Amino acid sequence: MANNKKVELNKVTITVPRIVVSSIKGKSGKTLATMALIAALSKAGYRVSVFKNGPDFIDPGYHSYILGSPSRNIDYVLMGESVLGRFYRYSSDSDIALVEGNHGLYDSIDGISEFGSTAQIAKLLHAPVVVVLDGERANRTLGAIVKGLIYYDRNVKIAGIILTNIIPRQTERLRRVVEAEGLPVLGIIYRDEKISEAAPYRHLGLMPMSEREKFNVRNVIDEIAVPSINTSEIIKLAREQSEHIECKVLEDSDTLQRQRIKFGIMTGKSFTFYYPETIEKAGEVGTVKFIDPETSQSLPDVDILLIGGGFPEIYSEALEKNKSFRADLRRFAEGGGMIYAECGGLMYLTNSIIYNNEQYEMVGVVDGDTVVTKKPIAHGHAIAKVLRDIPIANAGERLMGHEFHYSKILLRSKYDFALSYEKGKGISNDHDGIQIHNVYAQYMHLHPSTHNFVKKLSEKFLTKGMD
Repeated sequence: MANNKKVELNKVTITVPRIVVSSIKGKSGKTLATMALIAALSKAGYRVSVFKNGPDFIDPGYHSYILGSPSRNIDYVLMGESVLGRFYRYSSDSDIALVEGNHGLYDSIDGISEFGSTAQIAKLLHAPVVVVLDGERANRTLGAIVKGLIYYDRNVKIAGIILTNIIPRQTERLRRVVEAEGLPVLGIIYRDEKISEAAPYRHLGLMPMSEREKFNVRNVIDEIAVPSINTSEIIKLAREQSEHIECKVLEDSDTLQRQRIKFGIMTGKSFTFYYPETIEKAGEVGTVKFIDPETSQSLPDVDILLIGGGFPEIYSEALEKNKSFRADLRRFAEGGGMIYAECGGLMYLTNSIIYNNEQYEMVGVVDGDTVVTKKPIAHGHAIAKVLRDIPIANAGERLMGHEFHYSKILLRSKYDFALSYEKGKGISNDHDGIQIHNVYAQYMHLHPSTHNFVKKLSEKFLTKGMD
């Protein structure tokens, strides 16, 4: 059974050279530049580890595609200074670590303090920052931006610039502008339609990598972005400006021994929002089967089904057409089968999804209809108090995660919500969490390193204590 003891190990020292990749705002090419750095450094023979600051499923998917191994999230808001131990664990066998920031370099949760900002992570990691600047229709103003970034917080080490979205005739002018402020230009990614095709945007950000399977993103990165990356200078800056950090690593023995539990994880194009640790922890406890609700005719033999977030609205027509799978899933739920669903998974479990003025029939476990809106309903970190015992937590606990959805649910039946938000929106009036039989669904996304819900679900299944 479970061992709830946390074992403190000796202090460790973070020595890996590292670079934080940031910009002045979102949608400035940070992910593109990070992919270029991964590809260029890997091609040069370096072992690279990659991280994403904050809660994000999509950007790490692009990192992982280029890298060939998981990109990990480090989120000071959810994890506190344990991000150092987490960074050590997943970077210690690499030659260089890259951290892609979120939003603009100094942008934070409250917009006043530095809490949750990329700058905070850069200072915590004692890491130099490479700033990605969109140079479209700009020249000397970039110099003012660079100067402002340098002087805004002198404890943040701005090490260099990567220019994006420029045309060749701008190159020398912009290079001189940046170098006049004492910084090197470490790469130039020219404007090209192939880049827009390779990584198009949608309402939650970039289109997930899993939906780009017919488009060779790696070839585009290698052709357009990699050639200009100055890998030798990147390595030199990372080695010279990354300080050694001592930190404590907590070995989390809060796990179950391997059991004969069969996990089903809903995937395909519709459900892609999983932290790698969720899948890893399920694999540590039992066996894992991946299930595509568009193509699977029936639900395979599983004990616990995880339905993560994603874009069920985009693929709602295909999901509706697979009637046999939806019927089988509903029988599983009504028969006492254990399901944990987040966000897109919650939407899928409702009666229908209404998207672009079209209504598509879904599973019908949660008696309500999902309406997809043009504007975000909730976006950001979330904190909620657990009001009663649920499959993933006990009454009185606090859950910390994040919400990111452009949908609302119009409930037909009255439900006793399990969560009351201190920060966040949830399903209705700052409340979230619906349990029906052994099905539990919520809008909030959780990270397993903050709350080991896989373990909680496993214990509930083994003790048969849910219904």
